[in-house]
Amino acid sequence: MKSIFKYVLVLVPLISFAQEDIKSYSAWNSLIVDYMISPKFYVENELHFRRTNFFSDWQQFIARPSIHYKVTKGVKIGGGYSYIKNYRETIDFQENNVWEEVVLSSVYGKSSVKHRFRMEHRFIETVLQDNTGGFSIGDTEFSNRFRYRLSWTIPLVTVTEDKKLKLAVFDEVWLLTEKGIVPRSLNQNWFYVGLSYPLIKGGSLGIGYMNDHGPIGNSNHRSNHILQTTFKYRIK
Repeated sequence: MKSIFKYVLVLVPLISFAQEDIKSYSAWNSLIVDYMISPKFYVENELHFRRTNFFSDWQQFIARPSIHYKVTKGVKIGGGYSYIKNYRETIDFQENNVWEEVVLSSVYGKSSVKHRFRMEHRFIETVLQDNTGGFSIGDTEFSNRFRYRLSWTIPLVTVTEDKKLKLAVFDEVWLLTEKGIVPRSLNQNWFYVGLSYPLIKGGSLGIGYMNDHGPIGNSNHRSNHILQTTFKYRIK
């Protein structure tokens, strides 16, 4: 377990920074709301408002409703739908995908660890360029993508019995599987470190730094440096 955390905390960000060729700076803001249907079932909706050039321009808008079931204390399964609007200087395009996931969680002392395995089935609009340099939307293409996220949280400061400032770290690998399920290539890697604090009953605010790193072509790499804020609220 210690070797895993050393990889997440040290090796991944070092690789990302060492290989960045094209830099960008963004501000991503998220709202995540859960509603408990029963002790086992809950529904969730995520809204993501992503800006690039820090706050200047739109990068993405995502709406992601889903349903989840707690199989045991440490095992959860779920599935959902994502609507994604991608903003570009040339022409905006959309993606619709459906996905399923398995989440394994465990506790080690005061810290908690989660492993999330998610498979996405993506329907993406293609962008076409004509002879005059104009752009238009073409056919919709289908592909699959596999995502694995390793998360770690630990309380740092106890303000009251039910209010604790927590450190949160995760690394997520995105693998393209094309039309099958076998990984073919690396799509991107996310590394995040931040703090979370319960502002109100059932609601917490997280803020931190995330690096979105990935290949471009055969040799270049992009690196997006992101200020990320997330407000989570659970309705029981």
